[in-house]
Amino acid sequence: MSYRPWSIMLAVAVALVAVVGLSCSDLLSPRWALLADDLGQLGAAFAATTACWVAAARHTGGQRRWRLWMGAGTCGWMIGQGVWTWYRQFAGIGLPSPSAADAGYLTLPVFALGAIIALAADRSAAGVPGRSGGRLVTVLDGIMVTGALFVITWATVLGPVVRTGANTRLAYSVAIAYPVTDLLLTVIVILLIGASAAANRWQLIILGAGLFGLSVSDSLFAYFVSAGTGSIPTVADAGFVVGLALVALAALTPTGPGPGWVMRPVVRPGHLLLPYVPVAAMVVLFVVQHAGGLPIDPVQVAVETMVVGILIVRQGITLLQAAKLVGSRARLVIATDRTRRQLERDLHDGIQQRLLSIALDVRRAEGHVSPGQDELRRQLGAVAAELHASVEEVRELSRGVHPAMLTEGGLRPALRNLARRSAVPVRLDLRLDGRLPEPVEVAAYYVAAEALTNVAKYAQATHVDVEVEVQRNRLRLAVHDDGVGGADPKRGTGLTGLADRVEALSGTLTVDSPAGHGTRLQADLPLT
Repeated sequence: MSYRPWSIMLAVAVALVAVVGLSCSDLLSPRWALLADDLGQLGAAFAATTACWVAAARHTGGQRRWRLWMGAGTCGWMIGQGVWTWYRQFAGIGLPSPSAADAGYLTLPVFALGAIIALAADRSAAGVPGRSGGRLVTVLDGIMVTGALFVITWATVLGPVVRTGANTRLAYSVAIAYPVTDLLLTVIVILLIGASAAANRWQLIILGAGLFGLSVSDSLFAYFVSAGTGSIPTVADAGFVVGLALVALAALTPTGPGPGWVMRPVVRPGHLLLPYVPVAAMVVLFVVQHAGGLPIDPVQVAVETMVVGILIVRQGITLLQAAKLVGSRARLVIATDRTRRQLERDLHDGIQQRLLSIALDVRRAEGHVSPGQDELRRQLGAVAAELHASVEEVRELSRGVHPAMLTEGGLRPALRNLARRSAVPVRLDLRLDGRLPEPVEVAAYYVAAEALTNVAKYAQATHVDVEVEVQRNRLRLAVHDDGVGGADPKRGTGLTGLADRVEALSGTLTVDSPAGHGTRLQADLPLT
């Protein structure tokens, strides 16, 4: 049988919509409308469970695991709905809460969280490198946002209703468990969608929409239960049917083609700041309550404490990741410099020496040419000249790759050599004693080399001052010209690359370039 998930779900969706519409219409008596409502929810849960497990059998890895987890959650929800239906249809209990049905319902968020984690982890299989630390931060962000939103909702609407209507602690806990868990899952999915460029993006979007539908109806359920309402309007249950149908659709949605190994150098401030917006709103609410002398509920205090604790943990993880990133950048810069130095040696000791040897052989052959063979002598002389020119080009290339003088003599002679070769006159002020750490010398050399190149290309300067000195375990290198100024890293002058190189060594690069007043570039590099 061919696998047509969209056709199957279209038929199921039409049937479920028809059931919801029928239960909400005036065509049926209240008794039959309630039965249609309960059976519609049972049918939606059955469709979601079947879709998840059937689709799981057709996949492997993370795509199989998340469907199995989600199927287990919807199956538990279906069992809870079966118990609920029995209460309402046969036991005559209008709004049974808390009850045994809650045990089945509340399995959905537990298993759904496992499904979301499995689906997020599957991003690496789709071609995007996954990071466990990044996924942990996403989960913490989701909990933090959920907690902040819950505090705001609790302090304004939900808290007074629950405190008034819940008679026992169990009823109190069950009433708030539904909206909180659904909101948590929805927020985590939203954060994953914002951070994902993987082939399972559509699965996350559809699954998030389904969880949001469940969250809406669960919130309405918590409200009606807490308010002491004897029954729930059937239209309030539409989110259960639609949400479970979307879960089934997500399970039947195939993954798209992977994007390959993607590098994303662009930072999205909106996504990074998203978790802090509701937390800031929570803090403002607390300040307003405290300043106004309003009573603060213990539940609110507990959740606020949890959010602050998670925020501290989240920031600690972020700092550790940042430290690892800085270390990785430094190792990459050092490894690149070593590779450049090795390439310079290969050019100098390999190709350059071989070209010189061939040039000498050609000169010797030229000396043995018999009289009267002037054309041959001229051709050999031209070949020898070309070989010597090639040797000079290789020498210049090797200097650009990694200056041998820097390796052999250190920063002082390397900078003097740069000054001699500069197209603009350079005044040097070098206050250095002995050698410096190799990564610092290399970084300082390339900062000076790039700065002098920029001066020659863009500054229209008459002279350049290069100052280097060691101050309190830091190397300060400053390059100042009297040119036109107006240096802009966005114009491709290499300043961005220099900043990356300096920052990789925990240094700082500052540029002061007012138009018409020259440019001053300063690099500060730690020596330890």
